[in-house]
Parts: sequence; C-alpha cells; structure tokens
Amino acid sequence: AACDIIPERAEASAKRFGIPNYYKNVYELLEKCDFDIAIDAASIPAHHEINMAVLKAGKHLITQKPAALTVEDMDLQIETAKKAGVKFSSVPIHMIRPDIKMALQMIKDGAIGEVTSVKCTSAHGGPEYFQYRDVDPSWFYEPGAGAMYDMGVHALHQVTGIMGPAKRVCCLAATSIKERMVRSGKFDGKIIKADKIPDNYFVMLDFENDKIGFVDTGYCQKATRNMPLEIYGTDGTISFNPPGTTWPNPKVYIDSLERGIRGWIEPASWVERRPAVFNHCSCLTGLIDAIEKDKQPVLSPEHARHVIEIMCAIPKSIETGSFVELKTTFEPVK
Repeated sequence: AACDIIPERAEASAKRFGIPNYYKNVYELLEKCDFDIAIDAASIPAHHEINMAVLKAGKHLITQKPAALTVEDMDLQIETAKKAGVKFSSVPIHMIRPDIKMALQMIKDGAIGEVTSVKCTSAHGGPEYFQYRDVDPSWFYEPGAGAMYDMGVHALHQVTGIMGPAKRVCCLAATSIKERMVRSGKFDGKIIKADKIPDNYFVMLDFENDKIGFVDTGYCQKATRNMPLEIYGTDGTISFNPPGTTWPNPKVYIDSLERGIRGWIEPASWVERRPAVFNHCSCLTGLIDAIEKDKQPVLSPEHARHVIEIMCAIPKSIETGSFVELKTTFEPVK
C-alpha cells in the first residue's frame, strides 16, 4: 500500500508501481491495511508522529532520517518499539554499504594501523538546485528542517559509525545564501527566503583518546572534486569515491616499513561477495534479516539517537562557541 497526505500523490504512486491500495494518512493505513513493515519516507518534521503511530500498532519500521528532532522523542520511539516487540531501523544506509563494510574489515585487520581521524563531506547546492522537484522545496529552509537534518545527518552517521560514539562536539556555522531560486520542476523560478537557519557547517567531533572527526556539510557546494570520506590511520589512508549506484571499493594508501611498500592500491573484494545491486532500498533486506534472526538491525535506532543528540547540541555550540558534551551511546558495527 502507498500512503500520502496529498491523496493525488498516493494515487499516482500506486498506479506507477502497481500498488493495489493507497491511503490518505498513516492512521487510515493502519486501520484498513494488514501489513508487516512500514517505510516512513515523509518530510522530516512528520517523522516522529508517523513513527510513533506505526510502532504503537505493532508494525516493524524503517524510517527516513532523522527519525526524530529531539533525543526525548527518539527515546520514546525506541521504548515503544521494545514494548511492541518489533524491529526498528533508521537510515541513512551508510553502515551497510559494501564499500564501508570493506573499509571496516580492513581497519579490523590492521591495514592502516590505528585509526586517528575521519573526515567526511556531505553537501550540495541546496534542494532547490540539486534535484528536480515537483514539490515546493521551501520547507527545507524552515526551522525543524535544513541542511544539518537533511545532509549533515549523512556525514555524522558515517563518522560516528566508523569511530564510535562521540564524546563532545563543536561547530562553526553560517547562513551564507539568504535568498535562493528554485531551478527546476513545477516551482522553477520561485524565490525562497532562506535566512532563518544556517546552511553552511563545519563540525568537529572529539572521540577521546586522541581520536577526532570532521564534518563539512550544508547547501553551499554547487560542485566539488573533494573525496566525500577519508579515514586516516597511523599506517595509511582509506579514501572513498563519490557515492553512486555501484559504491566502488575505496582506494587505500599503505605505508608498510616491514613490507617495503608505500603507495596507493586498489583492493579487490575477496572475503565477501559484493551484492549485485545495492541501493537505498537495501535497508529493507537488513530489516527482514533482523526480523528473521531476532537481532538488532545494523541501522540501529540507538545510533540514530546519538546522531540526533549531536545535531541538537550543534545550535548550543554555535551560540557559545565552545564544545558541548554528549551523553548518548550505541554499539558500533563489528
């Protein structure tokens, strides 16, 4: 079944994908349709209400990011899922990507020595510029949305997924482009006032024990040749290619005095067969596996809660110009 508060969109999706039923809201969906798993792909501010309704109804859930806008709301979702005995998975998908899984295995095997820092960029020129849209993108520039919740969440998931829970965060931010023009679709040419929230962020993360992370995110990069993710270790570097549908193996710089090697290599996949297709729907496979084996999904809500705490701490850091301590934690992927 498909569901949208704009019934015409639900009907159009149902026709396009051959879906037998469509509904005008999540409550009608829950009342009239028997199903096992819901995927919440609504706009950011709507996630918490939809997620709570689905979880209270005893349905397994995959939610788009971020699952909530506060740690307290995320606590409620996690507790509700536990009480209902259902599995709850929160994207982004990064920690199940084949290239990141390969990097984690190389780190475990000591390929680049001890990891000291991670740097990640997740940015583009803005939703009105970056993607074709038939829906007004103005809401992206309202409080409760914005570049941090839309793009920063990707980078924060990657950095913390690799390094583990952060202990404190500091951020420098700016509202760099205060007026924007929609460049495609039904609203082409519309002017958006974008002066309410920052659109440009540099985030520093402290993981203690002399391990640090850096996130560059926002809506102010129309183009870049920067690598989106790099992991630095005492004996080398893992560098990732720009994301896409193939998620190619990362490149690795090895500095091995014992083997007399110093330079870049392109590692081959040999331990685990790469999936023939990997995309943003692959999180469904992970949730089904967690249901069948009664285990925690890799894309855990606890990891999502930690990222939400970081994003909620960032405005305080911007205001005070100082680090903000973090309290939540999660079990990193092994």
